[in-house]
Amino acid sequence: MTYFHWALLGMVGYSTVTLCVKLATRSGDFSSFLVLSIACLVVLVSTLTITWLRGDFSQVKAADLVSSSALWSYATGIALAVAVTSLFKALSMGPASEVVPVYGMFVVGGALLGIVFLGESINWQKIVGIITAAISIYLITR
Repeated sequence: MTYFHWALLGMVGYSTVTLCVKLATRSGDFSSFLVLSIACLVVLVSTLTITWLRGDFSQVKAADLVSSSALWSYATGIALAVAVTSLFKALSMGPASEVVPVYGMFVVGGALLGIVFLGESINWQKIVGIITAAISIYLITR
């Protein structure tokens, strides 16, 4: 599979996540944080299994746990915790048709961070796309 196929699969997965969170929290029996906890356990078991099967753990030494890659991995975990916790809480409180588009602006944020901090190319199509995305979110949530 190419990166495009993985991204498409991720998009389908995340789209399904929002529906499942709404269904899980709709009755009020489960809080968004309980749903997230259960979901994170599933993710943890899945990713640990994949990592173990790939043999990635056998390559890690104690010194690697304080490397720059490890530090960026810890930062990733913090950012992901904030992002997903916020998404689940917002979905438990508001309509998915408004929460998801606002949350989806991470696409614009990620593109801008890539351009500014990673030196990725910028062209008029990207600029128009970013502006169009922002306008579309404004229109969807009104």
